[in-house]
Amino acid sequence: MKQIAIIGLYTIPNMGDKILCETSRFLTKKLKEDYSIKEIDVCPRYKVDYQGFEYIKYRFARLLIVLGGIFFKYENKSFLRYQYEYFMWWIRLNRYYHKQLKDADAIIFAGGGFIKFRTQGLNYYVEQIVKIAKKKNIPVMMNGVGIEGYAEDDIRCQRLKGILNSECIKVITTRDDYDVLKNNYMTNSNTLIAHVGDPALWIPECYGIKKNPNATIIGINVIRGKIYKDYGNQYSYEELKSFYKDLIKTVEDRGHNWVLFSNGMKSDQAFGLELLKEMNLPSASYLMPAPETSEDLIGMIANFSCILGTRLHACITAYSIDVPVVGLIWNEKIRIFSDIIGKKENFFEENELNVDDVLDRMEQSIHESYDVSIRNNLKNLTKNYLEIFLKQLI
Repeated sequence: MKQIAIIGLYTIPNMGDKILCETSRFLTKKLKEDYSIKEIDVCPRYKVDYQGFEYIKYRFARLLIVLGGIFFKYENKSFLRYQYEYFMWWIRLNRYYHKQLKDADAIIFAGGGFIKFRTQGLNYYVEQIVKIAKKKNIPVMMNGVGIEGYAEDDIRCQRLKGILNSECIKVITTRDDYDVLKNNYMTNSNTLIAHVGDPALWIPECYGIKKNPNATIIGINVIRGKIYKDYGNQYSYEELKSFYKDLIKTVEDRGHNWVLFSNGMKSDQAFGLELLKEMNLPSASYLMPAPETSEDLIGMIANFSCILGTRLHACITAYSIDVPVVGLIWNEKIRIFSDIIGKKENFFEENELNVDDVLDRMEQSIHESYDVSIRNNLKNLTKNYLEIFLKQLI
């Protein structure tokens, strides 16, 4: 029996990443019932995941992360920093990848921001995994992945570009900017590339969770206060906090029930607690517990009449189950999402963040619907290109 390794962010506390892993598994199993699937966490995050000598390497890599933040505080693009960080992640993960991929006949990256180099270190994970795939002649697909930027003068980006053009990578599909993938990253004409829908659009089929048609509560998705600044925008921590406070007051003034919720990230949940504390509102009544499973997050969103979305997969989850979404644009992936679903008017740039305008749009969206043909087309493209890849394994 052939074994397919599905690689994703399984232990990150953002439930959006778990949804990507689980919907990718669902689609793969739907297309190839007779294949075994091995789920591989691209970066185990807890010390209990490392035993014996591996724990020593884990602690050493953690020390290197701290030291790297000191040594390279003021620059990001040097060859020396690249080599340092590659070694740091190699120490922690390379042996683990070799062990996990020992019996793999194919590798699928389960969506998410894998074509990314400025944050999280995902480029180092991708490079190590693809190098192993090249050595073992394992075909690779990147399935509906995100693309977060391109830079000619950043060695991390250029090394990522080089690895993406490896012959073992057979298919790359993206939910994001296809033109950047085609025109900037790809030089290998043998790799099939396409624009598709995010795997999470298959939530209804994967989980069997449907929108509550009688929902009356507005869900306000919270995100860490520095998110705009961290992605090169101008909107400050205090400005974002002030926006949320004004929105909450206006929602109440207009007579709506509301609650805050997060995708599960500790920093997002903490921001929600801080907001409520400063407004003298009880968190037990106005902040949903952090979701611990993908079903928790989907179930929350299914019971809202509409949401203000900040995390991409809060927006995508709502869209997939017909819950109206109005969103805040803090990076390109949300801007692209708003465009491809035909709802640009529902998403606000930082210079457009007027509380009355945002809430007006939320109230209007409750009475509107999505163009289902757009969503179905995106879903079918995701499935069709995955099927093309899997047929190569026969």
